[in-house]
Formats: sequence, structure tokens, C-alpha cells
Amino acid sequence: MELARTLRDRTDLRLSLVISAQSDLYAETLALGIPTLSIDTYTSLKGFALGFLRLPAIAARLGRFLRDQKSDIALCTMVHLWNPLLVGALKRAGAANALVVHDAAPHPGDNHVWRGLLLKNDFRQADLLVSLTDAVAERLIDEQRQPAAKVIRSRLGAFRYGQGTARALGEPPHRLLFFGRLLPYKGLDRLIEAMRLLEAEAFPVRLRLVGQGPLDLGPLPGTVDLERRWAAEEEIPDLFAAADLAVLPYQEASQSGVLPIARHLGLPSLVTPVGGLLEQVEGGKSGFVADDSSAHGLAAAIKKVFCDPAAYQNLSQRLLAAGSDRQWSEIADKLLSDLHHWRAQRDKMGR
Repeated sequence: MELARTLRDRTDLRLSLVISAQSDLYAETLALGIPTLSIDTYTSLKGFALGFLRLPAIAARLGRFLRDQKSDIALCTMVHLWNPLLVGALKRAGAANALVVHDAAPHPGDNHVWRGLLLKNDFRQADLLVSLTDAVAERLIDEQRQPAAKVIRSRLGAFRYGQGTARALGEPPHRLLFFGRLLPYKGLDRLIEAMRLLEAEAFPVRLRLVGQGPLDLGPLPGTVDLERRWAAEEEIPDLFAAADLAVLPYQEASQSGVLPIARHLGLPSLVTPVGGLLEQVEGGKSGFVADDSSAHGLAAAIKKVFCDPAAYQNLSQRLLAAGSDRQWSEIADKLLSDLHHWRAQRDKMGR
């Protein structure tokens, strides 16, 4: 939706959308006024299974829409379980398949066999792969054996939830927010242990965990509040507004959608130095970075953030000064340039 909003008024391309009618942002996306094909997908396992009966008709509608719109590139912004059965419709309609790759491989603890097979199939069917961090691009080339010429690099811009405001530290206890799926690779065991260390030192800080997932966190220290639930889109600005610091204690990461939300709202973030997280905070220019991903490293980093109010306030101001609109404009310019270059090279080779 952010990219569509940015591309909508450009005169150097014809833009159309194919979206799920079950999207949480369905109404907001339709309101952009872009030619759109809406597809009923599913919200349950039963709906997913029954959906296979509708796929031939969906593929036919998709093909007609792409031909009517004269689309020559289909930018698929996320892997979907129906991808393997619908990509053929894209190609028969004359549209190249440019797949945005969020993960080069399943995360540890999220590594279902079917998920790995689905990713490999999607990589194979794609004409072009768009990575959101250099870390993912390098894994696609080195581990998944994808040709370097097939991989272009982009990034995530700020997600525009609510209105950003400059932050300054108030009176303690200071408030940490972890937001997202509760899975083993997220490092929550080490973050909770870090909270125990800080509690033992009587350092005034509280942690709020908000998200769904199967991870058993065990007994929690008194300074940790767990809300195991799905947060609705309209809740997100208030969740981040109530925090002093977003914390991402991941042990492995491609990139995170939490950082773009926090960035737009002017909320500083603390990350571990793993995967694409370090890229997203520009090596520490737009976020705080722990020395390592251990519990002691996280505890020390949290103390350092809250013991330097001036650095905290300066970082918040830099996040807002970056400008969410400008970020997306730069992303769109580079993406279109890369797509034009790729298409020119393909045409030159007669493909």
C-alpha cells in the first residue's frame, strides 16, 4: 500500500493492483483510487482448502485483468500459498514475475518442510527477485544459488501509522515494547533474562510483549507484561506511542517491519547486530545497537540508552527529519530504475 501510494501519481508507468479482499488494509488500499482486482482468498484452513476449487476461475480473472491493464511486470510483494498455482497466469498474460523476497530461507524454529519447498519453488518461478536488505540478497546468491543478475536490492520505507512526534525521556520506569510474532528466533528468552538482570539491579524499566505465537516463555519477572494476541491495525499507533523504546532482541533476522513503524513515529529502537537489522538502523545512525545478542549484552544496551537522554532525543529527531514521504520516493525511484534496467537487459538478450 505504501509503494502504491507513492507510485500512484507518476506519469511514467501504468499502475494497477491485485489484492486480497481479506486484507486488514483493504478499504484503505481501495481508497487510493488505483485500478484494482480484488480476490477473495481465505481466513481459515478450511477456506484455504476450499479455495483450490476456485483457483482456475481466479487465474482466468487475473489473466484478463493483466491483459486489460497491459501490465508487463507483476511485482509480487510477498510470498503467498497460492503463488505456485497463479504465477502461470501472470506469465501467460505477458507479465514478468518480480518477487519481493522477505526471507531467503525459513527462520530457525519456523522451518516447516513445506515452507522451505514453497520458497524454493517461488524463487525458481520468479523472473526477478527483489531483496529488502543486502543480507537477504547475499543469501539468495550464496545459499540459494540464484544468479546475481536476477537479484535487485531495495529496502523498507517507513510504515505510516499515525503521526510521528519527537520523543524525550520522561520519568522512570522507562517502557520497552516488543511487538510481533512470538517465535524462537526472536530472542525473547534472552530479553526476558536481561529483564531479570535489570530487575536485580533495581534499574527502573518495564517490558511489554504484544504478539501471537506458540513460544512458551515460562514464568516471567514482575517487570514483564505479556499480551498474547493479534493487534489490530488501528491499535498500532497507540502501542508504539506508549513506549519509550522498541526492542528487537533477534538471534537471526532478514529484516523487520517493526523498525519502519517505529521510524515513522519517531520512536527509537534497539536491535541486536544480526542479519539485516544492522542495515535497517544504518549501522547505528538511526537506531541503537547492542554489542551482542546475549542477555548481558541486551541489559547493558538498555541501560546505556536510558542513561543518555540527549542521545535518545537526538535520535528521535533524526528519525523524523528523514521524512517518510522522501524515503518512499527514493525507494520507488530506485526500484523503477532497476526494473527498467532489467527489462532492457532481457530485451537485449532476446528473452
